[in-house]
Amino acid sequence: MTQQEISKASSFEAVRARLLALAYRMLGSRAEAEDVVQDVWLKWHLAETEEVQTPIAWLTTLTTRTAIDRLRRLQHERASQSAGWLPEPWLDEVAPSAEDLALRAAEMSYGVMLLLERLKPDERAAFVLHEAFECDYAEIAEILQRTPAACRQIVHRAKNRLQRAGAPLQRPDAAAHAKMVERLRAALETQDRVGLVRLFSVAPEVVCDSRVFVSAHTYSLSRKHPEPVSEAVDQVRTEWVEKIASLARHASSVEVVSVQGSAGVALLREGEVVAVIDVSTKEKSNGGMEIVAMHAVTHAVHLRFANRLLGRAAVVQLLARIRRHTRSSVTVCRDFPVDVHT
Repeated sequence: MTQQEISKASSFEAVRARLLALAYRMLGSRAEAEDVVQDVWLKWHLAETEEVQTPIAWLTTLTTRTAIDRLRRLQHERASQSAGWLPEPWLDEVAPSAEDLALRAAEMSYGVMLLLERLKPDERAAFVLHEAFECDYAEIAEILQRTPAACRQIVHRAKNRLQRAGAPLQRPDAAAHAKMVERLRAALETQDRVGLVRLFSVAPEVVCDSRVFVSAHTYSLSRKHPEPVSEAVDQVRTEWVEKIASLARHASSVEVVSVQGSAGVALLREGEVVAVIDVSTKEKSNGGMEIVAMHAVTHAVHLRFANRLLGRAAVVQLLARIRRHTRSSVTVCRDFPVDVHT
């Protein structure tokens, strides 16, 4: 390998985590994001880059444009999927990788990721670059080949659309949010339906995969037409509470995990992740916290990377590494076979 090739490889590796985080925010799929970053690496490797003064700007631009092109194609494919499309939840490792740290630096909750699906590719790119990666409008203009004023309008329009849809654009206090998630985990584990309802606001949004059990529109109708819509809302509330409880009832373990830098819940059965639950919380007017939105992901295809991190195969690999470094015995702790002494 020549000195130039070493330099190019080192420049790319220095920003690879950022590029992967950007592509994931754009596409909602870790696999697609990895493909985009691989394409960018090949183009960077083959390009004449001696005159490139700022590799990070060159690579960010190429990643964004490649992701926009891929998103345009994916949106047509996803629109035809009968089960509906959901972003893959990105679960963080206990010892965060560079990609996890880059993702946390560009904080954006899973609830926002869901709503980003409503934006056009250019709108999504401008919003992600400005809100998550703190690019100014001049930088975004160069990437999207628009004027700074046009990019300002695109971001403003995208932000308004997300806010109207109820996007939780600001994250709550991390410690208070984590306490609420732990209470949710305990209620799920003990099948405490009454306790479960008490954790939620009066009008939460509840989504399981692509099915909306309760939305703000439903509650708006109940206020305008108390009868019989209020009875329908009570019925829907009973339905989603039973849905959540049934997910946990068939799980052998309920664990708190980190979902994109924020506490969430994973349900496991026989060592495999069968559901990931992300919640949005906010402070109540009289103090304390409440859950205002819950998104549960149960489709196996959307949990592939969650299982790559937490599933049985991941645990087996971890045990193999442990055995190479210790002779101590392996015991079972809850749902995972682990060496508790190690």
